[in-house]
Amino acid sequence: MKKVILSIALLLVGTGIFAQSSSSVLSGKVNEGTIVYSVEWKLPEQMQAMAASMPTELTVYFKGDSSSLKSESAMYSSINILNVSKEYERLLLDIPMMGKKLSVIFSPADQEKMAANMPNMTLKEGTETRTIAGFKALKHDVNESKSNGNSEAWFTKDIDIAQNSLSRFFNKSYGIPLEFVSYMNGIGVKAIVKEIKAGTVPAGSFAASKDFEEITLEQLMQMQGGGE
Repeated sequence: MKKVILSIALLLVGTGIFAQSSSSVLSGKVNEGTIVYSVEWKLPEQMQAMAASMPTELTVYFKGDSSSLKSESAMYSSINILNVSKEYERLLLDIPMMGKKLSVIFSPADQEKMAANMPNMTLKEGTETRTIAGFKALKHDVNESKSNGNSEAWFTKDIDIAQNSLSRFFNKSYGIPLEFVSYMNGIGVKAIVKEIKAGTVPAGSFAASKDFEEITLEQLMQMQGGGE
């Protein structure tokens, strides 16, 4: 069971608000707020046993260039903190059944290793438009060369917000992705924005509290391989 939980958490690496306005009236640069995604995991056959443990909804807090993607299930909760402009990434894991609260800051060497698992996507702009979460979105055809997977992505330029662990793979010149397939360690996840709200995010959204144990990514990987 420990191995399953840690495996799910690593897939999410690279995945209390007081609302001021709804997504349908937001536009331009939004400095602080929340995104809620509905997600559908595209797991290979050997990982189908994990399907019931995967979250179907993900919440992202953002402020400035920082984002914090939170995932919760009955077995664990994880938070992926990302600041693309500062090349900063951190994973927080809270696993009650193990009595563990773990924090991993990804070093430059860790990020370099992770880059090898990043998707290589080519986008072709289309002409079809639709409304998603109150925003006008333009369709793009997407090819991911490592898996030779084809998908579609819908982007809006009506709003500008920080990139997060799901949206990081798309160049911001396309706009903000509202419906798309992202990739985490080679695993596909279809994400659709349900809502974007501006407002104050909870205090401490981009940091670890003192009760988290600091470990390295190597130590986390060793724990994952340490048996059930």
